[in-house]
Amino acid sequence: MRLFRSYPGFVLLLGSLAPLMRADATIRYHTDAQATGAIGVAVPVDQMLGGMRDMVIQIKGNKAHSSQGKLTSIMDLKTQDLTLIDASNKRFATVPASQYAEQTKKALPAIPEQARSVFSSMKSNMESRSTGRTDTIQGIQAEEHEFVLTMDMALPGGPPTPAPFMKMVMQVWTAKPEEAQRVPALLEFKNYTASASSSINPAETIKQLLGGMPGMGDSLAAMAAEMSKNGGLMLRTHTELFMPVLAMMSQQIPRQPGQAPLPVIDPNAPLMQLNQEVVELSTTPLDDGLFQVPADYQAASLEEILKAAVPAIPPPPAPPAVK
Repeated sequence: MRLFRSYPGFVLLLGSLAPLMRADATIRYHTDAQATGAIGVAVPVDQMLGGMRDMVIQIKGNKAHSSQGKLTSIMDLKTQDLTLIDASNKRFATVPASQYAEQTKKALPAIPEQARSVFSSMKSNMESRSTGRTDTIQGIQAEEHEFVLTMDMALPGGPPTPAPFMKMVMQVWTAKPEEAQRVPALLEFKNYTASASSSINPAETIKQLLGGMPGMGDSLAAMAAEMSKNGGLMLRTHTELFMPVLAMMSQQIPRQPGQAPLPVIDPNAPLMQLNQEVVELSTTPLDDGLFQVPADYQAASLEEILKAAVPAIPPPPAPPAVK
């Protein structure tokens, strides 16, 4: 469940990927999740997402404001500073954008030695392709790319595990490049992402944060790099997570006399599904105060802010574009 509670946070800090802007822009995403089919048990959406169903990115000049759940960020390209805000406790933490990954990694709990041995056996592979499918989303022409991430690993002392151990399939719908000349908010966002790499490189940040899991880190970094190639706005994603190993493990769990049988797990069905789509895209003028920390908020460490914001520290920002 942690993977999908944290997933929305994977794009939460898109606001930190911002260049100088000539107009204001607002992008609002809505997320729905489902955990059915593979185990026949439904999980409440709010529980899966940790209250992070909606994400809003707002851009004004050289600043960007991003919010999702309890976590808010402000990126200032002029100062190259990233500020995370914990409104519930009236606290904030400001760090140089270039140090975000390093400081976040320090806040992550250490990986136990036993887990390290498991991760050392992990092998992953990422494939991407253009499906050729197109659609219209919020009146914008979009094209689809598909990413498939597979991971194999051996459980120490355990029986051979099915291959793949886990598979994630993601379809990403991105605005066609020519649409940026027709829709002002798209052009602003394209300019916004064009200057972002000088502040935070998503692929390199992922590698730093997932240094203890080199296989997964490299594959996710490659995915982030591929998605950021043309700077177009991500309009819709559909993600499915498969874990065939759960079917094998369920068959090996001993049952006591009189105990109800475990739910039948379909190894070929997705364990979870996640859908995210743009529900608002506008150039409505934004108030300057949105990009300022309230005067009565107290400074805190980045670690304190992250722990208060989400159950698990989120991955770094991932770009919303594909080629």
